[in-house]
Amino acid sequence: MPAETMGNAKQESPAMYKFHVLLTKDDEDSFSAVVLNLPGAGSCGSKEEEAMENVREAIRGVLESYKASGEEIPWKDSSAAEIPPGAKQKWIILNV
Repeated sequence: MPAETMGNAKQESPAMYKFHVLLTKDDEDSFSAVVLNLPGAGSCGSKEEEAMENVREAIRGVLESYKASGEEIPWKDSSAAEIPPGAKQKWIILNV
């Protein structure tokens, strides 16, 4: 998607990122989703699908925050992350 010009402001096209998500069941009615390779991104939900949708929104918010402040995104290597028993790992790709 090409960049578009709106007045004097130039809008960048979305970038594609890959996220490593750890999904755990906290109790009967709660799931947590933490992004292992993006510090500060995580969320929860009453169902697994809701937690995953909420973490997608959290990712967008974290990335927008870094972009707005001009800070570099502090990507982490998630390959050495400790995975609790019973947790699920998912890789998701988002255009942000």
